[in-house]
Amino acid sequence: MDHITRMKIARIVRFFRPQPTRIPLSVTDILSDDSAAGVVDQFNRLYYESGSAGNLQWRGVEMLKNPCDLWMFLELFQKVRPSVLVETGTHNGGSALYFAEMTRLLGHPCSVITVDINPKFSFSPQEFGILPIVGYSTDARVVATVNTAVRELLDGSPGPVMVTLDSDHSEQNVTRELELYSPLVTVNSYLIVEDTNINGHPACPDHGPGPWEAVQKFLANGHSFQPDLSCQRHLLTYFPNGWLQRVSK
Repeated sequence: MDHITRMKIARIVRFFRPQPTRIPLSVTDILSDDSAAGVVDQFNRLYYESGSAGNLQWRGVEMLKNPCDLWMFLELFQKVRPSVLVETGTHNGGSALYFAEMTRLLGHPCSVITVDINPKFSFSPQEFGILPIVGYSTDARVVATVNTAVRELLDGSPGPVMVTLDSDHSEQNVTRELELYSPLVTVNSYLIVEDTNINGHPACPDHGPGPWEAVQKFLANGHSFQPDLSCQRHLLTYFPNGWLQRVSK
């Protein structure tokens, strides 16, 4: 019997042989298993510390994100359909540009407010529906400006508000940002705390207390948010336990 004939017979046998049943594991199942969670953590740390974190670009503008988190943003944009997104931490404006263009592409344009003490735009943000605010995200003047801008934008286009925090990653700063910006988030929308993976969760163990610790204290104080682990189903994320959904007023 020649090789081609054996291959044809093998295909026929595979076609009629019952296939084993595969029961998909939820992200909760995976992360609650020590061995599986360990593999996830090892890969997350390897990816984050390999230098890949800063190699993404959108329209030639650097983004310090990973592909799985960017995809999850797309899924949330389709689910929530935000009218306004507030971002702290502009850097070069790549994330703000990505958010503005993707929501427009999905058919529900979103106004993006981005806050940074030193934004470094290589493009005109206003052309893409991006409102830059220069200053420290926790400064009273900046917070007042953001709140006024959100109200005015919602007057023209009512809808959900989403917030993502990606500025100074010290625990003190993130804690203050959570206090100041969480009230903007509407019910069923999301407050995303970025880079909760640092300080050993699992990356950069020498960083010191940061976003992860701030989130744990925030949730312990009885706020109307809870982590949505389904946002971690792609397993590679820089924001473990940082995808917070507002579940009540």
